[in-house]
Amino acid sequence: MKKGFLDKLDQRYLKICAYASATVIITVVLLYLLSNTGGFWTTLWTLFTAILKPVIIGGIICYLFLPIVNKIESKLEPDNKTRNRRIAVAVFYGGVALVLGGLVLVLYLALRGGMEGLENLNIETIRAFIESLYAQFEDILNSLNADISQSDLPLDQASEFLTSVVNGVASFFSGLLFGIIFSIYFMLDETNIRKYWSRVIHLFVGERSRTAVRQFSKDADMVFSGYIRGQFTDALLVGVITCIVFVIAGIPYAPVIGVIVGVGNLIPYVGPIFGYISIAIICIVTGQYDKLVLGIILMAVIMFIDGNVINPKLLSHSVKVHPLLVVASLIAGGAIGGFLGMIVAVPTGALIKLYFDRLMERREKKLAVRKAKAKESEEK
Repeated sequence: MKKGFLDKLDQRYLKICAYASATVIITVVLLYLLSNTGGFWTTLWTLFTAILKPVIIGGIICYLFLPIVNKIESKLEPDNKTRNRRIAVAVFYGGVALVLGGLVLVLYLALRGGMEGLENLNIETIRAFIESLYAQFEDILNSLNADISQSDLPLDQASEFLTSVVNGVASFFSGLLFGIIFSIYFMLDETNIRKYWSRVIHLFVGERSRTAVRQFSKDADMVFSGYIRGQFTDALLVGVITCIVFVIAGIPYAPVIGVIVGVGNLIPYVGPIFGYISIAIICIVTGQYDKLVLGIILMAVIMFIDGNVINPKLLSHSVKVHPLLVVASLIAGGAIGGFLGMIVAVPTGALIKLYFDRLMERREKKLAVRKAKAKESEEK
């Protein structure tokens, strides 16, 4: 029987050509759909990121403060776990609300003249205070707008910049608000969430991959929990110490400086910079130059104690990171995620360093085995 044209072709290469042609056709079709439905995919991505952002924030809040909730729950009677968890979460967030309220009160007293401001504190004075802050903010925006109008900058670009700044601030606070809501649900249903994802990993991931995921989870928890919780505690202690010492020394607006130093101390090397700059600005504006010198000396002493006693004690169980890696991580974290990115940059760099060190150890063991085998073959 005479063979046809297809029978004469190599079937193996024919299949390869068919697969390659199908891949090219599918790719072209997908690219065409993406190019003609760009608005749809952009909207879908915007919705996805809008939902993902508060979920991530809520997960971070839950991860950082879940041990405190568990500690509170352990002090309750173990008769009803669901009720105890709700009480523990309520006690925790009630404490957070009290701390934030106390902080706002301290700042109010600092900006309104100490005990005289406390004597006059009522709903009307609080409302007037908020309105004055809003008026000052509006004056700053109007002044900035006037300066931009007098400059050579295009007005449309300046308007877009101011709009992006305002939208960024609003997006941050809205994300934080919904993140707190997500964190409450994460804390309340933490056990069921763990069981659910353990089941997902067990069903869809192989045994080797499950082992790798468990090991990575342990390593990430060790690095991030030790560093971030220690850094938050360090920032709180340094902020409180700065506030108390500066109040005793008579430094103007001591609570404000304490808050600024505490927030700045969340990031390595940033706390002292924030402290010195805030002291200089406040003392120069108020004309208290003698307090400027005293404040700088006290800040140097506080930072020396923090760097040599408090911080090493709190971070003693964390992975050691070289200062050069710290600086490189901060630069990368700031470029990717801004202030929040800088907070998690150092533990991320530490985690990468940990896995790189393990990779080098495995390579060294393989090289040692090869050398041993080569030596044995030479002796034979």
